[in-house]
Amino acid sequence: LALAASLAVPFIGEVLGQTPCVRCWFQRAFMFPLAIILGLGLWWRDPRAGRYGIVLALGGGAVALWHMGLYAGLVPERIQPCTAAGPSCTDDNQLVFGIPIPLMALAAFALVGALSALSLKETRT
Repeated sequence: LALAASLAVPFIGEVLGQTPCVRCWFQRAFMFPLAIILGLGLWWRDPRAGRYGIVLALGGGAVALWHMGLYAGLVPERIQPCTAAGPSCTDDNQLVFGIPIPLMALAAFALVGALSALSLKETRT
């Protein structure tokens, strides 16, 4: 899931031609390492790799939740961080196939975090 989300980034940018906003860059900073760390955890069959997945998913989920609040208009205009140079965090550029990018990111982080938590459950025989 983290790898699919990471591969969606070049698709959105290069194929669909959408330039990322400031918040999207912060979300990427959490998603890209997830794909690498969890991929290596699977490769090495490390049963505790999910711990790192949970931490990164919580951080990325927090950024995505804030971004979704900006997009939905729940965060007041006076504290919006995306008014500097670059694309807006709240315009139609944030839609892919009619779905807001921050919502897709939030769902991906939530699923990765939940699956990482499930991977840590001990099995009893």
